[in-house]
Amino acid sequence: MTNGKLIFDSIQEGEGDSLHKLYFNPPLKVDFSIYEKIDKETGKENYPEDVPIMGYATFDFGMEAHVPLDVEHNWLANGYEGLTKDSSPTEILQGTIMFDLFHAFFHTVQDPNYSHYHWALQGWLQERANVKDSD
Repeated sequence: MTNGKLIFDSIQEGEGDSLHKLYFNPPLKVDFSIYEKIDKETGKENYPEDVPIMGYATFDFGMEAHVPLDVEHNWLANGYEGLTKDSSPTEILQGTIMFDLFHAFFHTVQDPNYSHYHWALQGWLQERANVKDSD
């Protein structure tokens, strides 16, 4: 198990005409834990999902999320903003949260991949997020 905290005060996605930036005031803090499916010490299952490694995140406003962190179950690990199959689980979790934040603020709610999760992120963070498109 790995525990940690991610802090986002300014993040960006893309480049050139597709550059998006988000600034958070106060900075967005996300506590996280990463578990493997089977605990190596006890042999017990840590979670019910059928994925080898899972990240659990709690945003500073109380919302929780869980994210598969292996390449087979998280397509972002194959190239989103520099992520690769060799990226650490923490890097994949951070990249996935960043993707979700950008999805929440820059995609239309009519996008079939825009879910209640993205709607909630945008709603909870709209008062503290400054959104900028390409410079």
